[in-house]
Amino acid sequence: MSEIDACLPAPLKDFVFDLHDSARRSFVVTEQEALYTGEFRELTSKYFSNTAWPSTDSVSSECGADPLFLALYKELTHRHLHSISRPQVRDRIDGWRVYRALFDQLLKEADAASEEGAEVQELYILPTWAFDIMHEFVYQFQGFCQFRTTSASNASQAAKKDDDGNNGQNKSHHLNETMDVLTSNRDAWAVETVLFYLHRLVVFAGGNAPTKAHYHLGVFARVALSRMECLLGDYRACLSAVSPIVEERAVVDTVFSARLSLAYHAGVSYLMLRRYRDAARTLGSICSALQRAFKTGQIGGRNNNQTHGGNANVHNDQSRKINDRMIALLAIVTHVCPATWITIDDERVSKLIREKHGSQ
Repeated sequence: MSEIDACLPAPLKDFVFDLHDSARRSFVVTEQEALYTGEFRELTSKYFSNTAWPSTDSVSSECGADPLFLALYKELTHRHLHSISRPQVRDRIDGWRVYRALFDQLLKEADAASEEGAEVQELYILPTWAFDIMHEFVYQFQGFCQFRTTSASNASQAAKKDDDGNNGQNKSHHLNETMDVLTSNRDAWAVETVLFYLHRLVVFAGGNAPTKAHYHLGVFARVALSRMECLLGDYRACLSAVSPIVEERAVVDTVFSARLSLAYHAGVSYLMLRRYRDAARTLGSICSALQRAFKTGQIGGRNNNQTHGGNANVHNDQSRKINDRMIALLAIVTHVCPATWITIDDERVSKLIREKHGSQ
C-alpha cells in the first residue's frame, strides 16, 4: 500500500472503487444512484465540507488508473469545490481544463471504438449524472463570461483612480494580475470551443454512441446546447436544438431539472420570436408540473436526492427561482396576447400569475 493510499479514509476508497465498479462492470442503476446521489453527499459532509476531495493521483489505484473514470471523478470533485468556494480567475481556468480533459477523453474512446475490430469497454453513468455534467459546463461558461466582464470593468475603473492619484494600489495590483491571467488564457471558455464540444457530444444521441454513458451525455448535451444558444441570443438555434429531443424524451423526462431547463429556454425563445401561443403552452405546462412537484415533495421534500451531486438545497432554490421567472414571463405573454390565457389550463398557475403580477 502506498503512503498516499494509507492516508485516505477507508469509506472514501470504497466509494471510488464501488463507483468505478458500477460504471465499468456491474452497471447496477440503483447502486450507482445510491453512490452518486447519497454516499457522495455523505462523504463530502463528513470529510470535505469546506475542502477539496483528494486528487485523481490519490485515488487512481482504486479504479485501476482508468483515465476516463478519473476524468469523471475529477469533474465531480471539481464541481463540489466550485460550489463551496468563491472561484477566482485561476479556479475558473482550471475548470475549463477539467471539462476539456473529460470531453477529449470521451471523444478519444469513441474514436477508438469506431475502428474496425475494436473492443468497446462499456461505461454507464446515470442520466442525472450526465445532465449535471453538461449543465455545469454551460453554467461555468456563463460564470466565466460574467467574471471576465466584471474584472475588465473593475480594472478600467481602478486604472482611472490610479491616474487621479487615489490610493488603491493593492486592489489595482490584484486586478492587474487577474487581467494578466485572462490575457494569457484567451482560449479559455471560448464560445466557439464550447459550441464545438456540445455539437460533438450531441452526435452520440443520434445512435452513434459507443457506450450508454456517451448516449446519456449526448442527450443532455442537446439540452445544454439549447440553453447555450438561448444565452447567445440565437433563439431559432435554441429551438432547433430542442426539436430532435422528441426521440430522446423518455431519457430527458427521468431528470426533472433537464425538463425544466428545456422548457424554460424554449419558452424564452418562443417569446422572443413572438410565438406567444407556443410560449404560453410550453411555460404553462412546466409551471403546472412544478406546482405538482412542490405539492408532492418531489422538489422541496426532505428526502429528495436531486442534482449537483445530491445537493438538494441548491436544486430547490434554483427551481423556485426559475418558477418565479416563468410566472413573470407568462404574465408578459398573457398581457401582450390575451388570447393565450386559454392555453394555460391549470388554475393554480393562472392564480399565481394574477396574484404576483395582476397589478402591474
